[in-house]
Amino acid sequence: MPVSLPRLPARRRHISILCVALLALPIGARQAAAQVPTPESHFGFRMGDDGRLAPAEEIEKYFELVATRSDRVKIVDIGPTTEGYRTIAAIVSAPENIRNLEQIRADNQRLADPRVLSPEDAYRIAAGHKAVLAIGCSIHASEIGATQAANDLLHWLATATDPATTDILQNVVVILIPMLNPDGHRMVVDWYNKQKGTPLEGGPMPWLDHKYLGHDINRDAFMMNMPENRNLARFFYTQWHPQVFLTMHQMESTGPRFFAPPNDDPVDPNYDPLMWREAAFLGGAMTLQLQHDHHTGVLSNGLYDYYWPGYEDSAPLGHNTVCLLTEAANVRTATPIDVPRLDLRGGQKGLPEYKPQITFPEPWPGGSWRLRDIVEYDVSAVHGLLHAVSAYREQIVQNFYDMGHRAVDAGKRGGPFAFVIPSDQQDPHATAKLEELLLQGGIEIHRALEPFRADDKPYPAGTDVILLAQPYRAYVKTLLERQDYPVRRVSPGGPPELPYDVAGWTLPAQMGIDVRAIERAFEAPATSRVTTATIPPARVWSDRTPGYYVVDARGNGGAIAVNRLLAAGVNTSWLTSDLEVDGYKYGRGSLVVPFSKASEPIVGKVATQLGLRANGVKGKPPAAVWQLRRARVALYKPWGENTDEGWTRWLLERYEFPFKNVSDAEVRAGNLRAQFDAIIVPSSSAERLVAGYPPGVVPPEYTGGLGESGVAAIKSFVEAGGTLICLDQSGSFAIAEFKLPLRDVAREVGSDKFFCPGSILRVELDPSQPLSYGMSAHTAGFFSFSSAYEILAPRSPTGGHGGESAGNVLDNVQTVARYGAKDLLLSGWLEGEQVIADRPAVVQLGVGAGRVVLLGFSAQHRAQSHATFRLLFNSIFTSRLR
Repeated sequence: MPVSLPRLPARRRHISILCVALLALPIGARQAAAQVPTPESHFGFRMGDDGRLAPAEEIEKYFELVATRSDRVKIVDIGPTTEGYRTIAAIVSAPENIRNLEQIRADNQRLADPRVLSPEDAYRIAAGHKAVLAIGCSIHASEIGATQAANDLLHWLATATDPATTDILQNVVVILIPMLNPDGHRMVVDWYNKQKGTPLEGGPMPWLDHKYLGHDINRDAFMMNMPENRNLARFFYTQWHPQVFLTMHQMESTGPRFFAPPNDDPVDPNYDPLMWREAAFLGGAMTLQLQHDHHTGVLSNGLYDYYWPGYEDSAPLGHNTVCLLTEAANVRTATPIDVPRLDLRGGQKGLPEYKPQITFPEPWPGGSWRLRDIVEYDVSAVHGLLHAVSAYREQIVQNFYDMGHRAVDAGKRGGPFAFVIPSDQQDPHATAKLEELLLQGGIEIHRALEPFRADDKPYPAGTDVILLAQPYRAYVKTLLERQDYPVRRVSPGGPPELPYDVAGWTLPAQMGIDVRAIERAFEAPATSRVTTATIPPARVWSDRTPGYYVVDARGNGGAIAVNRLLAAGVNTSWLTSDLEVDGYKYGRGSLVVPFSKASEPIVGKVATQLGLRANGVKGKPPAAVWQLRRARVALYKPWGENTDEGWTRWLLERYEFPFKNVSDAEVRAGNLRAQFDAIIVPSSSAERLVAGYPPGVVPPEYTGGLGESGVAAIKSFVEAGGTLICLDQSGSFAIAEFKLPLRDVAREVGSDKFFCPGSILRVELDPSQPLSYGMSAHTAGFFSFSSAYEILAPRSPTGGHGGESAGNVLDNVQTVARYGAKDLLLSGWLEGEQVIADRPAVVQLGVGAGRVVLLGFSAQHRAQSHATFRLLFNSIFTSRLR
């Protein structure tokens, strides 16, 4: 730890240390340090000053400027963002380390893979190797303190010459990423500056702080749908392999001032126990430094867990990187807040009461809290972390190697030994996505070149094999295995304690992919290494000029095929009954396309690019078809941070659906049926959809929600023949406003009777329903405090409802999907399954000339639940069938 110093105000203390250090320098070094501008001189204000924010362009300029004036700093680009901006990192170390950076990186790559390095050679390298520490700032752009602090951190590391800092630079390669979400940072700064000096200063931004995801940009780390997450994975898993990764966030303002590791339970048992011990040690170094610097209100062992692997700071755990999370109490962006002592509260995980305890020894007393406080707490925590990593460099590097070595050894022993992915899949498009994200995560996949047997079952050539004797074994297991969430309760026999995020995410179940665990070792066949995830091309079986084509439209590739054919102006229909051609059965929802010079090349591309078999057939097309037309789609975009809207918008673009976002004002204006065939309402409570932001929180044009006029416009749209598609929790809006004959039984009972926080449940589809075309009859749905329905009889003259048995005969209510009758839980946590067992999960109801579709669970959850995307897609397609 650093030497104790007389207590001075923070700014004077830093200046005094720097001055003393400069006097001890040789003249040339002093001149070089003097050439590095301070953040205050560059930006024109001190980092964290009230009402001032460093914008993205100036941060990039400052980092570049420091690199040109300091031989300790090198700037690298991690990759372009969603909107095409740079993501930069400063690599900071001693000048000789910067000159030798490529050799350090090469040695680090060897240490990351123990199969290429014996323990003796590894420890020999570790004896002189530099620990690699990555620091990521403000992936949630509204949590802006860390991005401001990054400038102070860079200046300190680039200029300080005290012995402690010199040791750090000799022993550690620091990778400082000032903005993990550069797009969002630009939005937040711009919005804050526009509202500064008004009553709305520091208030919420009425849209996401990312083009698509907002807060959920930190929920995409293993799916890697966004370029920001792909870039970080590539930078970490294939280039640098940091031993330690710190990510800095902010949290609510009425509890602790700061959180640092160790985290709370539960832990994922797949990860090496060294991970948690080292995180606790390094977190202790941070909290010790914070306490030394008289920063009060610091909590550890609470609030946050690392069970779920989808954060930017939890996915690397599966790659043997020790991950550390800090959270500082929020302000109103850059505007101070006042928190009276009586407003400070406990009642949180790890802090039952707001009073001293072993993990919270000195509560903050309340008062003014500023952005500058966040900057100083962040800087203090990083100081403590860097001193610990430097002091224990060799052990940290050895632990990194040892965790990978133990993973390889465990994989060789089996239990499981491998996972296999058969080539014959319901959805080739989803299968390619799964393999793509595994490859992007640094996982090795091999393709069998000959038949083989594993666990006494035969597998043909073309089967993909993931052998678990590889260093990232834990990552593979965490993504592919079932989760059984370790149940936690607030008190013995008391209510369940909510997971911080979700309880189950098993990707094969969510994505509808057949992946099989092989428990015992087997003799591996001849294989080739899979380096790129591809869809195996299919072909068009046709010897002569046919009368029409029939195309197998299974899975999500089938939806893309429809959109491409319709976009090209090709007549396209759905089969409504099975059709056998040349011994191959084309099921309901297969595509019928009349032969023409225009359709021939497009059908060929659909077969080869999407892996969808097609046959050319003589004669006239079958009569049992429904013609598809391009639907005019609106996606309602409520003001505020609705991540479900962002995910849905991204998904529609990705799967080539034309659509238009509509705001509250556009809905209220009415005349919707003349413009649209389908309106999609993202998941949200009915109250939030109707009321929106109250006055005085955001500018007037963003307040009020749908309001009475918007609700009336939507009703008119449906009654005039439109389709309203309600996602997950927004079904409550349709039930209330249209007075639908439904009860949501899952949301009417307390957590003592039914509890299901973010889990994967068994779902059974009615294959005769067009909404289930292209899907497996037995599938899985992501359920997070979602809905299960009881269908009621029409209202009686007294206003009451009958029971479900009466409702089953209503010809305007159709059940498309039900939850399984028993054994519903496929992954996660479920209590009280009898409440929803065999209940309708997806229903459609006729209303006037139109219809309402309720997708009662998250069919497009964070773009992970590929198995049920088609429920949304088919709801769109069927809006033009009638």
